[in-house]
Amino acid sequence: MIATNTLAEVPIRGGNFYSEGYCQTDVKRGVTRNRVGTRLLCLTTDFLVGFRRAIQEETGPAADTVFKTCGRKWGGFVAKRFDQEMTEFTGTALRDFTLAQFQSHLIDMFAEHGWGKIELDLTRHNQGLVVIHIDEPIFAGFVGKSDKPVESLTAGLLAGLFAAVFEQDLDCYQTQCKACGHKNATFILGLTSRLAGVSALQDAGKSHEQILKELINALV
Repeated sequence: MIATNTLAEVPIRGGNFYSEGYCQTDVKRGVTRNRVGTRLLCLTTDFLVGFRRAIQEETGPAADTVFKTCGRKWGGFVAKRFDQEMTEFTGTALRDFTLAQFQSHLIDMFAEHGWGKIELDLTRHNQGLVVIHIDEPIFAGFVGKSDKPVESLTAGLLAGLFAAVFEQDLDCYQTQCKACGHKNATFILGLTSRLAGVSALQDAGKSHEQILKELINALV
């Protein structure tokens, strides 16, 4: 899925997201921008709670689809900005990073923007699947208990981000959720055709391990 051997070694000078001057705030105008001029918006927990509730009330059973669709589009924008920031900071396009370098800066970006502590499990990479763990994701901390995963927005973000960066038709599903009693949020990323049956497996009550096993054994 991700061709690690096609990415060249590039020099890395510190961390873009933690370096001095990453964010600049114009107090008089009330505007904060990052290094490349992108305006940043800080959202309170109360806003996020209200936003999630409003989408659920307006769209009903389609809420997860709406969140994931919005997240996918957002992920495309994030990928474009991520590439722009890293190209300016390092002098090298994101596509020329090694996978290890890409992952390191991805971790920094998620942490800096408050999207959680992300970790990529690449042990099944050769089988076309990447498992992604996120500690302290966007919604689970304040949603409370749930009988189904609540991070569909983040699933869309991951799908759109990785699809844009690696120029492949990728999708992402959340298979474990902190709001459902798990340690953290867990997602499976892979080709859209490969993951087409995940929703049915989830509806059948399959666990993360069972879904992963089904995907590994399935033919694309």
